[in-house]
Amino acid sequence: MNPKQLACVVLLLIIGAMTYTAQMIHNKVAATRTAAEDAESAATTAESERATAEIETTMFRTDTEEVRRFLRGWLPALDRVQTQQEAEQTIELSLRERGINLVRSRKTELKQTAGNKLIPKSVLTTMVIEEEYAKVLNWLGDIERRLPTARMKVVQITGGSTGRQLKMEVSFETPIFDLAAADAEKKKAKEKEKPKKS
Repeated sequence: MNPKQLACVVLLLIIGAMTYTAQMIHNKVAATRTAAEDAESAATTAESERATAEIETTMFRTDTEEVRRFLRGWLPALDRVQTQQEAEQTIELSLRERGINLVRSRKTELKQTAGNKLIPKSVLTTMVIEEEYAKVLNWLGDIERRLPTARMKVVQITGGSTGRQLKMEVSFETPIFDLAAADAEKKKAKEKEKPKKS
């Protein structure tokens, strides 16, 4: 091969390498542009989804405001009695403050509730009281004030041993709320839903 031909081959190789390099750069630029357009489209979609979620959250807060306000009003009452001992102490304090001394019988038992995370236990109290008419009825009202979540199961009133007294047999159930367990259950449920959406 003479030098002119050799120079032409080298020149062709250089031109081929430059063309290949230009083609590779062009492909990388095109891929980068496509990725940038996809990222911009994804960002626009994400922004739209965020705005939609924000609107839904605002609507949900507005729709549930009354229920949440109701719950906030009841939270102190729900937190007041958390154990069987607290329920018994509340009843004992009420009896003392109302001056009721003639408690014929009193029985308290703790009931477990399987499957209910919000109210896992309740305290069932059964009492027979014999005292003056006004004291007994005022005590019953005081119990409903101190234990507003208690559910009266039995209230039987009969005459007492004297004309001014009456005998009342009362049975009521005081739920022991566990709001922390209910919140934890909701968080677990939300975490389980997240993988399903994606």
